[in-house]
Amino acid sequence: MLSKILDGKRKSSSRRIGNQCRDARDWAGASDAYTQHLEVYNIDQAIWVQLGHAKKELGLLEDAARAYQTAVDLDDRDIDANIHLADVLRRLGDGEAALAVYERVNNIAPNSEALLHIRSLRKDSRATSAVGLGTGTTFFAIQDLFGYLKAHVTMSGIQRVQAGIALHAIRDPNIDVRFILSNVGSDIQTLPAGEFWMVDNTELMRIIDYASGKNVDHETLRLMLISCEDGAERVRPLAGSTVILLGAFWGLGNSVQNFVHSKREGVRIGAYVYDIIPVTHPEFCDDALVTDFSMAICELCATADFILTISDATKTELTNFIAKNRGRAIPMATVPLAHHLTRETDHSVVWPKQLSRVQGKRYVAYVSTIEGRKNHLYVINSWRRLMAEGVNVPDLVFVGRHGWKISALTDVLKATNNLNGRLHIAHNLSDGELNAIYANCEFSVFTSFVEGWGLPVGESLFHGRPCVAADTSSIPEVGGELVDYIDPFNLTQGVEVFRKMITDRAYLRSRVEAIRDHFTPRTWTDVGADFLEKTKSLQDVNVSSFSMKLKEGEAYTLKAHGNERVNVKTYFHKLSRLMIDSEFFYHKEDHGVWMRGANPSISIATEAAPETSVLVYMRLSIAPGALECRLTILDQMTDTETGSIRCKDLSQEGGTIRLPAKVGKDGAIHLRFDVTGPYSGMPGDKRDFAVGLSSIGYAQPQNITARQELLEVMNLRDLAAC
Repeated sequence: MLSKILDGKRKSSSRRIGNQCRDARDWAGASDAYTQHLEVYNIDQAIWVQLGHAKKELGLLEDAARAYQTAVDLDDRDIDANIHLADVLRRLGDGEAALAVYERVNNIAPNSEALLHIRSLRKDSRATSAVGLGTGTTFFAIQDLFGYLKAHVTMSGIQRVQAGIALHAIRDPNIDVRFILSNVGSDIQTLPAGEFWMVDNTELMRIIDYASGKNVDHETLRLMLISCEDGAERVRPLAGSTVILLGAFWGLGNSVQNFVHSKREGVRIGAYVYDIIPVTHPEFCDDALVTDFSMAICELCATADFILTISDATKTELTNFIAKNRGRAIPMATVPLAHHLTRETDHSVVWPKQLSRVQGKRYVAYVSTIEGRKNHLYVINSWRRLMAEGVNVPDLVFVGRHGWKISALTDVLKATNNLNGRLHIAHNLSDGELNAIYANCEFSVFTSFVEGWGLPVGESLFHGRPCVAADTSSIPEVGGELVDYIDPFNLTQGVEVFRKMITDRAYLRSRVEAIRDHFTPRTWTDVGADFLEKTKSLQDVNVSSFSMKLKEGEAYTLKAHGNERVNVKTYFHKLSRLMIDSEFFYHKEDHGVWMRGANPSISIATEAAPETSVLVYMRLSIAPGALECRLTILDQMTDTETGSIRCKDLSQEGGTIRLPAKVGKDGAIHLRFDVTGPYSGMPGDKRDFAVGLSSIGYAQPQNITARQELLEVMNLRDLAAC
C-alpha cells in the first residue's frame, strides 16, 4: 500500500515538473521528467504526446515518433497525436507510414490539413503539377466565399452575390469559366506564385445549392467544402486569360497581392467592387479593416485592368478616389445587384423559432448586420419618441449579427430593456425564415448612413412589403420611387414618416399596391447575364503595365501595420506590399514575416540596371528553435554563396546583415536562404519556419548616402515615432 502511495506521489511530481519545464521551454528538463513519469505510469496517453513534443523540440525526431506512436497505440482515435505522428514521419522521410497515419486521421474526421498531405504523399498529379490555361479562360477568385462558408451556416450579402453570379456563369455555355482558390485547408502547402487551386464547377454548384437551401447543417456544408478542395487541381492562368476578384480584394485569402505575379505574366485582372466605405467613411469601420482596405484599394487601382461596381454610387466614389490621388483612369461599368436572395425558386416560408414570441403580432423588420453604420439607433429613438406620444407602434424585429460600433445602441437597449420587450433580435436565419420575416412584416426599415447597394431594400420590395430607407449613397438606386425615404441625420423627419406608415392604414395599403403594380424585380439571372456581358466587353481592353520597384537606399518593411492608419495619398504611389515576390511568406506580424521552410527564396524588383552589383541590407529574425542552425544566403543570379552565419550569432548581433548581390536581367534581386541543422517550431504553431524577414533594401557600393540611410532605418528608431 505504501509503495503505491509513493509511486503515486512520484508520478504526480514528475508530471508536474515536466509541465513546468514545458511551460518554461526547457525541453531537455521536460523530456527527462516526462520519461521518469512514464517509467512509473506508462499508460498516461496524454504525457506520451507531451514527451513527443519535447523530443521534437530537441530535434530528436525518431524519439518523438516513438513517443507519438505509443500515444496512438493507447488511443488510435486521438486526432492530435495522429497528426503529430504523421508530421514527424513525413519529416523523417517515411512518406508511406505518414500517408497511412494521415489517411487514418481523415477517416476519423475529414480534415483539410490531412487531405493536403494525403494528396501530396500519393504523388497526385493534381497536387504536384499545374495545368496552364490562357486566352479565352475567365477565372473567378472565390477564396473568401469558401472561408466564409466554413465559418458560418448562412451567407451574407457578398457571399450571396458571388453565389448568384457563379451559378449563372457555370450554366452559361458561352463562357469558359473556372473558379480558383488561393489555398486549400491550412496554408501548410503554399503554391508557387501565379498558381492556384481550381475547383470543380459541378461540385461548386452543389455547395451553393446546399448552402442556399432551407435546412443547412453546418458540419455537412463544411465537409462538402473540404471534399471540393480535395478534388481541386493546380492551375496557372496564362497570358490572355482573365482573373476576376469576385468577392473580397482586401483580404480573407483573396487579396490583390496573390495575383500580382499573374499580372506580371500578362493575365488580365478585373474586380467586382461593392463599396469603398472604409476609405470614404472610416468612422464606421474597424481600425484594422480601414488599414487593410486602404492599402488594398490602392493596390487594386494599380493592378486592375477593369472594374465592375454594384452601383453607380460606388462607381462615382471610386472614380473620385482615383482622381483625387492622381491615378490612371480604369475602365469601369456598373452591374447592379438583384433585388432578392440567392435562390430564385425557393419561396418557402418557415417561421424562425428564435422569434416565436413575435409570430402573429404586428412588427416592422430591419434585416441587416447590427453595426453603427446601419444606424439602428435612429429606428430605436424614433420608436421611443412615438411610444412617448402614445402611438400604438408595432414591435421591432432586428435580424442580423452584431458588428462594429454599437456601444451606444446596446447602452440604450439595456437601459430600456429592449424597448420594454418590444424589440426582438435574431440571427443566422435560413432563406426560408427570412422569407417569413419579410412576408409578414407591416413594412421594413433600412436607415443606413452609407451603402454600396442596399440589398435589404430590394428584398423588401421583392416580398411586396413597403420600405422606409435612407436617401443616401446607392439606396435610391435600389428602391426608386417605391420606397419612402428619410434623412438619416434628421430624426424629426423620420418620426413623421414612421408615424404615417404606422397610423395611416390607407397610405400603407397604397404603398403595397404601388409595389404590386410597378415593381419589376431584378433577378440573379439578370445580374449574371449583365455581369458576363460587361465582363466580355471589358476583356477587350489591353492589359495595363504594372511596375512596382524599390528605390535605391529605400528600406522595404514587412512589419504589420496593426491598427495604424495608412496615409492613402502616399501609399497610392508607393505600393510597398507589391514590391516583393515570394511564395514563402506567412502573414505579417509585428516583427515582419516568417519565411516558410528551410530553403525559402525571395525576389525584389529594383530600379537598378540589369547585372548591376549591389549591396543588400536585411534585418532578419531567428526563431527560438533554430538558434543552433546555420544560415547561408545565395545569390540566385550568380548561383553563388554570399555568406554564412550561425543563427545564434545573428540573433545576438541584432539581426541586421549586409551581403553582395547582382541584379538579374529582369531588374530584380533574387536570393535564397538555406537553413542547415534541425530546428523546432513554436508550441501550438504548426507552421514550418526558422528565419524571419523584417526589412530589406539595396544600394550600390559607391552610394555611401544610400548605404548610411539603410543602416539607420534598420537599426535606429526616431524618438518622434515612439
